[in-house]
Amino acid sequence: MTDFDTTTQNETASTAESLPGDKRRERERRERIADEAKTEASAMFKEGMKHPSTKPVLKGAAIGAVAGIILPIVGPLIGAAAGGGYAFYKRLNSVK
Repeated sequence: MTDFDTTTQNETASTAESLPGDKRRERERRERIADEAKTEASAMFKEGMKHPSTKPVLKGAAIGAVAGIILPIVGPLIGAAAGGGYAFYKRLNSVK
């Protein structure tokens, strides 16, 4: 938990259970995606180029960096971060 988070995990869990059906499912989906992203990112860092998600994410970062060079306001660093983030997101949604 961060310094800004004043709720405990028990309060968070009880809050999720008290939400209406659609909101509860949406919150559970977001928590599941966050857990999958954390697991996938740590596996990518541990395995490096051997991990199947690393190359698509790096390709997305490269495409984003090129787009950032072309767009005058964005810049290559922000473009690379956006491209890599988008490729990572797409990879998470395709791997079930």
